Amino acid sequence: MAGPVLTIHNTRTRTICLKVETSSGSFPTTTVCGGAPGINVPPMKTSAFYPSAKWNGAISDFTTARSPGTRLEINFSEPGRTWYNADMEFGISSATLGPTDHRKQSNGRASLAGEQDPLAKANAAWAVEKNRVSGFPKYLTPSKDGKRLVNVYMDKNAPRAVQSFFQLTAGFQAYLMPGSVAGVQRQKGSVEKMLEVAADQKAWKVDTQAMRITIF
Repeated sequence: MAGPVLTIHNTRTRTICLKVETSSGSFPTTTVCGGAPGINVPPMKTSAFYPSAKWNGAISDFTTARSPGTRLEINFSEPGRTWYNADMEFGISSATLGPTDHRKQSNGRASLAGEQDPLAKANAAWAVEKNRVSGFPKYLTPSKDGKRLVNVYMDKNAPRAVQSFFQLTAGFQAYLMPGSVAGVQRQKGSVEKMLEVAADQKAWKVDTQAMRITIF
């Protein structure tokens, strides 16, 4: 079938419900997730969906227990090209988005947005930065002995230190606060400015409209 195609692979042992947000164009939704149109993908299955040409929207995991998961933003508005990124401002889950054929971006950089195992990646950073962020157990929940994290969490009220830990220290391939916004000037050298720059770097593009989401 000509036009954009989005393949979604569910590696979990239960059906997942993914919320679909649409800014333009249309997406073939089949159910409701998080109070909005959505799609179901059966356990251990791969399903293909065919949004309309120039569809621009987002898909997020609403089967996590505590909060929405990673929000995967996809823009097919430019023929033959996809602009995309992973948004972890409001939730974190094990999900990735990239071209189906694994090609690199046009600038030669890696093309996989999101994280397959955010807890493991956060733990690698926790080993060297826990003293700085140990006071935020809601977002960075440690084991009883404090040597490792047992859960990571994100919402719109997360402090800058937590956003910085995920974005800059752990190096999540997603953004934790908005990038450059017209009319908003952030102080050079501030944490906010560093997060803004990092977020801008997570706006990716590839010269294909065959994309794949994997939910782990």
